[in-house]
Amino acid sequence: KQWYQRRVRGKSDWEYEIGCPPLSASMKSDLMWESSTSPKVYRQDTKTHYTWRIQPLPYPLSNYKISVENSTIFVRTENKKYFKKLRIEDMDRFELPLIVKHVNCAHANSTLMISYEKPKNVLQLEQAIYSELCKVKPIQDGDMDSCKQQ
Repeated sequence: KQWYQRRVRGKSDWEYEIGCPPLSASMKSDLMWESSTSPKVYRQDTKTHYTWRIQPLPYPLSNYKISVENSTIFVRTENKKYFKKLRIEDMDRFELPLIVKHVNCAHANSTLMISYEKPKNVLQLEQAIYSELCKVKPIQDGDMDSCKQQ
């Protein structure tokens, strides 16, 4: 998912809610850019969970402290080398609180994986949207009768 964010001043950008932005072709021409070793966060949802992958994070799983406050998941390390706030926009839209027992985490291959179990309300809504989309008939190639210009 991506959303177009309008700003008062400056350029308007796309905000990526799920997935990651494409790499820019002008990265080599810039004088400064982000280090390739700095951790990057990617959100990749499944049918039943909201999931994030943070890589590269080389520390063992015992070094991470994951907590929930208000509507935000906080990821911290004991050695204070990394801190990140993770928000679930879908939960904000439904005004549902985050529950600590629904947060799971795992660590493998320098990747920290955090998942949050989707509430039943969200699962039912997604199922209803999916069933509505299945009812829609796609337009065949060359079927332009419904798109006549004046």
